[in-house]
Amino acid sequence: MRHGFKTLLVFFTFFTLIGCSRLPVTSKKGKLYTIAFYNTETLYDTQDAPATPDEAFTPEGEMQWTQERYQQKLKNVASVIAGIGGKNGPAIIGLGEIENRQVLDDLLNTSPLSKIGYKVIHRESSSPDGLDLAFLYKPNVFKPTSTEYLNSGLKDKAAAQEILQVKGELRGELVTIYVNHWPAPTRTRRRRQDDSRLRAAATALRQEIDKQQKADPNTRIIVMGDFNAEPDAEVLEKALQATGRPDPAYNEELFNTHYLSFVSGHGSSLREGSLQMLDQIMVSKSLVDEKGPLEYVRGSAGIYDPVKIKYTFGKYKEAPRSTYNGSLYLGGYSNHFPVYIQVRRQR
Repeated sequence: MRHGFKTLLVFFTFFTLIGCSRLPVTSKKGKLYTIAFYNTETLYDTQDAPATPDEAFTPEGEMQWTQERYQQKLKNVASVIAGIGGKNGPAIIGLGEIENRQVLDDLLNTSPLSKIGYKVIHRESSSPDGLDLAFLYKPNVFKPTSTEYLNSGLKDKAAAQEILQVKGELRGELVTIYVNHWPAPTRTRRRRQDDSRLRAAATALRQEIDKQQKADPNTRIIVMGDFNAEPDAEVLEKALQATGRPDPAYNEELFNTHYLSFVSGHGSSLREGSLQMLDQIMVSKSLVDEKGPLEYVRGSAGIYDPVKIKYTFGKYKEAPRSTYNGSLYLGGYSNHFPVYIQVRRQR
């Protein structure tokens, strides 16, 4: 009986979300802008940086990370970014697992990204793996006004994954965008999952959002990232208050635009032998309001997974084509698919 109720609940959620996403993806009311997130999978350069645990990613290291392999990775990632949202890439994209600014410069100088003209927000973080978050934007669409790096709430600051907060004007409308890469859950001695690090990040981010919403209930917020948790996880639904219901009556909640993808059985990354929806984009209810000047286009949330960046047969069919499997070089793109949404500026 319990399993029957759970199945009924899943179907109810599925059809509710279907009903909420029937608005057309295209619009005659205003131009569409694509906003995306992409975990690039350990995009290191080939140099050994003393302060970064990147020794394996050198030509002599375990991964045999040669200049040729590095250049191929840059070409792969650049081609993926340029394809998100159609022609000329997204207006805004958050990136995860970038080693440093030089890697970003190399990436943006790689065709076809070299023709787009992205601007960059980035700084070296204290992440234990030496990998950073980055924010790319088209300056004719988005104009940043402030940038802040928030502590993710971990007591051990040296191990903390920062949260990147960027405030700015998207076609003249103020928005706040948070880029995240939360740490993976650990295991206790009894092999139970410990999500305390995820909970710390969710709580820290929720506190910042609460401050904004208290000051302005109609503030426009976009949260993106690799959360190392699926949309129905307690840390997302309870601690972060991000759910699959766009109902504006629950004004303080975030609307998880990728909840429907999850309920439909899709995923952005392979974990424990199955595709899981770890990468997501969430928006404040002020962006779900059709009467607002800037609106999330319902039904536009997607996973960018063209055939070229995924396995098409075998054990990992439909999963992202990763650069490595352990230390075995595969020459793929990333172990994550990008996720994206579209917003429109009302005329």
